[in-house]
Amino acid sequence: MSGIEKNAAAARPWLSTKEMAYCALFAVLTGVGANIRIPLPYVPLTLQTLLVLMGGLLLGARRASVAMAMYMLLGLLGLPVFAGGGGFHSLLSPSFGFIVGFIPAGWLTGRVCEILKMRGESFRDTAVRLLACFAGMVAYDLVGCAWLYFNLNNIVGRAMTVGQTLSAGLFPFLVTDVIKLAVAVIIGGAISNRLAKHGWRPFENNR
Repeated sequence: MSGIEKNAAAARPWLSTKEMAYCALFAVLTGVGANIRIPLPYVPLTLQTLLVLMGGLLLGARRASVAMAMYMLLGLLGLPVFAGGGGFHSLLSPSFGFIVGFIPAGWLTGRVCEILKMRGESFRDTAVRLLACFAGMVAYDLVGCAWLYFNLNNIVGRAMTVGQTLSAGLFPFLVTDVIKLAVAVIIGGAISNRLAKHGWRPFENNR
């Protein structure tokens, strides 16, 4: 890279106005998804995690993580974008870790796509999106369950083993998580292919 190219790269803003608008759009969509419940046996389905994964697929790592940080900030400021409402008191909720987990989930989903250079024929793209969404879901569940375990044992004062924590915060949601992952792979692929025709390249020069 020449000196001129390095100076141009250094002068480029971390996020352009257009990129910030996309981040804000996904933050708002995630808030809307939190308030949409699809009744299923035992565990209702909400759309938050689906939108987090799609954010990683469509925005890339950096922009997706910014979008989810925006979403979390909106909720902490009191906007009713969390499934249980909003406000700083949400920090004390045992389930707040799953909201925190949206940030690494969006980043990792996008980062896997960047590393594997999602390109070319549809089978390869589908495999990349599937792996990326799986990685993002794992990050989401790890952060959420770790927060749940810490909160219940140290704030709520309810002694819980790791197994009990997983039984409360992970296992009941596995079926709906698989549904969201599959939908994200299918819809995210269709949208990303369409956006690519208009020059949107979220996985180039994005961290």
